Amino acid sequence: MEKNEYEEFIKYLFYEYMEKKLVRIRRKWHPFHFIEEWPHFIPRLTRAMRAIRFIEDYFDEDEEIRDSLRPEMLNRTLDSVEDGVRHNNRLTVDSEIVEVIQDYFAEIVDGMTVEHFPEEDFEVMRQSGSLDARREITAIVHLLKSRKEKIIGDGKEVRFSKSMKRCVEIISERRELLKEKEGRSNKKVSIKRRWFKGIGTICQGTLLSITDISVACGFWPIPLPVETKTVGAVVSATSGIGMIITGIGELRGE
Repeated sequence: MEKNEYEEFIKYLFYEYMEKKLVRIRRKWHPFHFIEEWPHFIPRLTRAMRAIRFIEDYFDEDEEIRDSLRPEMLNRTLDSVEDGVRHNNRLTVDSEIVEVIQDYFAEIVDGMTVEHFPEEDFEVMRQSGSLDARREITAIVHLLKSRKEKIIGDGKEVRFSKSMKRCVEIISERRELLKEKEGRSNKKVSIKRRWFKGIGTICQGTLLSITDISVACGFWPIPLPVETKTVGAVVSATSGIGMIITGIGELRGE
């Protein structure tokens, strides 16, 4: 599919299916209301992502995490991701946008390139600790293309919407386990390094999804090009949801 044909197709999806669902979000969240809530979960997510990057880069063994990091810090990181996933579900699952993305996941992923992502995505990636946001988003595109069939297959077994709702519970279970272990002074906290690979993928996908659904809704306080609010938003939100589904699989297969 040629670039212009692909972009026209994405615009068709946006105006034919997604725009009507975005109205549901606008009814619940006035732009000023969203801007008021923005400081509470976007910076918490970017900070959590920086902590997860540090854990993945610095620690090689499960025991090193347990012995070096306070349970309170780990609990706070998981709590931020859990809260971000919950907010993202309000934007994507409750509005049924995720259903449109699942129905056309293969077609959206097939034609996406790094050029389709809005500058807002590169900025949020930089804020979350990425040393090269463009390279990281390019890697996300490649990963989704290479794992497209698996993600689609997972969606046939369990709808994306159900998996994303379950995602909150999965992270909450890890967080509660930390709190339970923390309360037992005679026992060391058991932490798996692989938790943070899956949680990091979920956090990254949540950041992309929240950012671009809010762009599509017109919640940003600055004017944005139509291409950013249509093609860019659809491509990036699809990438975010694909990453969340991938992260759930990684977390379950820890």
